[in-house]
Amino acid sequence: MTADEREIVICGLDGVLALIEHRLHHLHNETGERDWDAFHAACGDDMPNLPLIQRLNQARAAGTPVILLSGRSMGVRAQTERWLRDWRIEHDALWLRPERDRRPALAFKTEVIERHYAGRRIRRVYESAHHLDVARWHAQQGTPCTLFGPNQGNGATREQFELKTIRHACEHVMLYPFYGDDDYAWEDRCGQLAEGTCLLCQAEEAGAERARQAAAARLAAQARGLPPLEGSERQIAWAEGVRLSAFGGLDKVNAWVVRVDAQAEAEDPDHWRTVKQGIARAADYLAAQTEARWWIDHRHGISNSLDGGRALVNAVAEQEGYF
Repeated sequence: MTADEREIVICGLDGVLALIEHRLHHLHNETGERDWDAFHAACGDDMPNLPLIQRLNQARAAGTPVILLSGRSMGVRAQTERWLRDWRIEHDALWLRPERDRRPALAFKTEVIERHYAGRRIRRVYESAHHLDVARWHAQQGTPCTLFGPNQGNGATREQFELKTIRHACEHVMLYPFYGDDDYAWEDRCGQLAEGTCLLCQAEEAGAERARQAAAARLAAQARGLPPLEGSERQIAWAEGVRLSAFGGLDKVNAWVVRVDAQAEAEDPDHWRTVKQGIARAADYLAAQTEARWWIDHRHGISNSLDGGRALVNAVAEQEGYF
């Protein structure tokens, strides 16, 4: 029986066909900077997911078109095509993100599917756990989606490679590449993975917890009489917690003022009044910051502690010239 000509398979590249652990340091490092150009430029040295390549080539040989859809930059199309040829990865289309397209992968991928493959039945999507939002979107469309997790070996060598199927405690199934020189520990790691929930469920649980924390922060802000924040839903949820920590630090500064007030007033009343006025003006300034983006951009150093509160007041007072 030949495959339905309208049926297709969609597969990602980074973290799916191409194993990318060796270049993740360009995105996750001590500086916190993400060098996307360097990350994409190193794609030619990716390790191939050979079991998946074999599966895709078999599907295509049986008549099912294979569509490669990646958020990888169009700027490395030549390297990508060379890598696909080198590893004999047969495909019918290769979609890469335009170089100046800074949208999330979800926006780019869904646009390609809806614009070019609307009405086509998708047999299966192979996606990376780095793009859980894409996997969630496919699940909402009723499309079977197989998620690939990150390498579970130590990556010290590429000579030993296995692709293991893990059924998690949540009953969801994920595929994990294992490569490195510690294969004696792989079965133990499989057991650990199976005891926990899958990455998609973990993300949903974490999202629910963030939503609970954001709701609690909103209620606390309302109780303080603070104005509502402005921005996207995601920005506001993030910024509410930052703002709550900032005002928690201010509470501790004000409690310290009460403790030392009499002594400080006696030692240097003019200076002490200037300090208290500066603290009050800094608090008013912070209360007036209603842009969620402002709180996100200034989150570093903010903490619900006396030292954090002092540092924040000093930074605002110095910036605004209060002292």
